[in-house]
Amino acid sequence: MSDEEILEQRRLARLEKSKRDSELMQLHVLAADAMAGSGSQQLRERALSRVDAWEEKALCSLRYITEWRRMLSLPPPALRQAMLRHDADGAALRQNTPFGFLMGRQQ
Repeated sequence: MSDEEILEQRRLARLEKSKRDSELMQLHVLAADAMAGSGSQQLRERALSRVDAWEEKALCSLRYITEWRRMLSLPPPALRQAMLRHDADGAALRQNTPFGFLMGRQQ
């Protein structure tokens, strides 16, 4: 494989990751909005149930399990801020989200 082909593959991979990160950000905006609404307790319980399943079945790093539990205990404004942060940890947490069940609700 030539250097040009390798560079092109890297460029395409970065574009794909950027697209996926954007989709996950949109999902978490939706989740944050929903968590501020009237059905927030049900959403919180459903998300916590996912986190419990991760732990029971060893599906996810303990780091993400612990952090999502902490975040889900926050009031809606603080939860929104934690979920939508723009640092590397925020992106990693969105990659390991307990809100996948909201995917069908995205516009």
